[in-house]
Amino acid sequence: MSNPRRFLVTSSVHKSLTNRRLLVVAAATALLLSGSACGNGSDELQQSSQRETDAWAVAQPDPAARWLPILATQDLAVGVKRIAFSLDGLGPDDTPPTVRVSLFALDADRQSPRTVQYARFIAYDPKIGIAPHGHANATVSDRSLPIGRGVYVVPVRFTSAGLWGVLLEMAVDDVQESVRLRFSVRDRQAAPSVGDRAPSVDSRTRDDVAALSELTSDPDPEPGLYASSISEALTDGQPLVVAFATPAFCHSRTCAPVLEAVKVVWRELSSEVTGIHIEVFENPGEPERLVEAEAFVAWRLPSEPWVFVIDRDGVIRYAFEGAVTEEELRSAVEWVVQDGSD
Repeated sequence: MSNPRRFLVTSSVHKSLTNRRLLVVAAATALLLSGSACGNGSDELQQSSQRETDAWAVAQPDPAARWLPILATQDLAVGVKRIAFSLDGLGPDDTPPTVRVSLFALDADRQSPRTVQYARFIAYDPKIGIAPHGHANATVSDRSLPIGRGVYVVPVRFTSAGLWGVLLEMAVDDVQESVRLRFSVRDRQAAPSVGDRAPSVDSRTRDDVAALSELTSDPDPEPGLYASSISEALTDGQPLVVAFATPAFCHSRTCAPVLEAVKVVWRELSSEVTGIHIEVFENPGEPERLVEAEAFVAWRLPSEPWVFVIDRDGVIRYAFEGAVTEEELRSAVEWVVQDGSD
């Protein structure tokens, strides 16, 4: 299949469960128009002239574009972060394109990227699906969809709050497309950050229920991950791994593989680290009226899954939003265990 090189600018807003492409385009266009809705004629003329020369201010999507990137990372703040995105239009039998990611601090310089690197592709397990469900209260899961056949991740460093953007250059075989995504970066993320003390919560344990199915939607739960509450684990003097994930109801489809990685790493290092899985929903056995778990709300998590690696003093040393591999997690846990033993 041969396509000309295409360009698209869009925002990271993605709130609808249907008709994704049109709504993402509409959101981007509204974002741009909101800045030119007032002012005198000369100002509008100047803004129009700037848009003609500023690739970041053009919202002209190509409806025939093969891929539409959707930013999966929600909680963007100053510091080191892993950006994750999926490609709408990437089918189950398609070869994932390589994606070169150029990061721009748009408030400072819209021409020269801060960094240029290639994103890593993490494939979804095709057997992982999403169980039909509803929500008794508003939930982060309502704001995402399973998109594409995997997720791309790339580490970045945001040095200041404000408007940032990435230029994604995608290529496979003879197809090349370029897309620009703009997003806001805050001074501080909503979720607990690296360096923060982990919030102490009396989360439920296996001693509080008749069956593990009351604590987790995982069809093959590891009992050891439900032995301690967060508050108990923070006082036992061991490093701690806490995973917030909902395997059966995770729209990004990354919760199950992330939880599997947590299981593997915890089993290897269980003598040196405490592991806890917190189901995002308090009542996984009632899929028609899911309610967010107390611990999930207390930790102020805007998305799922999240994995935190906490040292023996209760300080967060690693925080992974979205996809994290077994190798990444093992490295983080081993570092925290070794650092505490010195």
